[in-house]
Amino acid sequence: MKLLQVTPYFAPAWSYGGPPRVMHAYAAGLAARGHSVDVFTTDVLDESSRTQPLREMLDGVRVRRFPNLSNELAWRTKKYLPLGLLSSLLRCAGRYDVVHVTDTRTYLAAAAHLASSRHGTPLAVSAFGSLPRSVGLRGAVKDVYDLGLVRPMLRRSPLLLAQTGHEAALYAELGGRAESIHLLPLPLPRIDREPVAGAFRGRFGIEPNERLLLFLGRVNRLKGVDLLIEAVEPLLGAGTSLVLVGRDDGELDQLRSRFARLFAERSVRFVGPLYGSERFDAYADADVFCLTPRHWEETSVASLEAATAGTAVVLTEQADIPGLQDAGGGFVVRAERETIRAAVVTALGDAAAIGARAREHVLARHGRDAVVEQLERYLLAL
Repeated sequence: MKLLQVTPYFAPAWSYGGPPRVMHAYAAGLAARGHSVDVFTTDVLDESSRTQPLREMLDGVRVRRFPNLSNELAWRTKKYLPLGLLSSLLRCAGRYDVVHVTDTRTYLAAAAHLASSRHGTPLAVSAFGSLPRSVGLRGAVKDVYDLGLVRPMLRRSPLLLAQTGHEAALYAELGGRAESIHLLPLPLPRIDREPVAGAFRGRFGIEPNERLLLFLGRVNRLKGVDLLIEAVEPLLGAGTSLVLVGRDDGELDQLRSRFARLFAERSVRFVGPLYGSERFDAYADADVFCLTPRHWEETSVASLEAATAGTAVVLTEQADIPGLQDAGGGFVVRAERETIRAAVVTALGDAAAIGARAREHVLARHGRDAVVEQLERYLLAL
């Protein structure tokens, strides 16, 4: 099979969160299974840098990066405008058996849809939490865009990959055909080394016996960091703290102002982003991993990684790990302060046992090789 991935971000753009890790796992996994895999992506890396080289062979995958019109625009507003992408897609989309695109309301998704339609190439879509609609003016603009591009793309696609039942329902609501919608768990990324117990706590001056709540993700209002702090505030102090790991995506100053006492007392700490193996040191040293977004983002790679490290997990239903709560590996609750707080209290009361069950669940359901094999079956059936 000859596969082309079209995605705004790819390895090593880890600062853009889970999707680059997932698409790299798919691409490298399929290449290892003997398929020919190309990736068309942009040159994003982080706030101040772009990825080089523009063409390379990475883990058996041919990667071509198209330079964005503005790196700052990509970083701050997630507007990716890769120069030359559309013309290249229009020339070569017909050479592939399948085009696999991520997200739904980006220039890259529109370009992949148009090019694959022109050549009659099957299009597979991984929405990665991009399907929910908005309200107000933003919602009205989305509705117009959806009518012209997203709905036709989903109606045409023979493979719509959903992380959760909620995302599957959104595909159908936006015009996806029932026979095209298939569930596919996110794959766990490979770990370079085993976590070093105590390394994260030692680095940031957290006592070994202190109960540690961990958030890892973008510090953004949509992530519900303020909701999380409100929920756990009565638990903080007296040997319990909350550590925020991730990039400031525009909300940190507001949080520091609103919760000044907690930051001053170091009951809440912001330590910035961690990548590579260092983030697993953070997961392993935490008692409970917490992710409480307000918006539907579906399964979070960070929550899967935390569970893999044997850490108890508390999530709002907007970031569900299917089957986690039934397996006893954590809690998936409504985005309400009291409900979140009660789940955290329960998780802290039996963190080791809950964390062990979380690890068992995600290793069984989200193992990389098994997920890639399932994806391969879907693609070969097109």
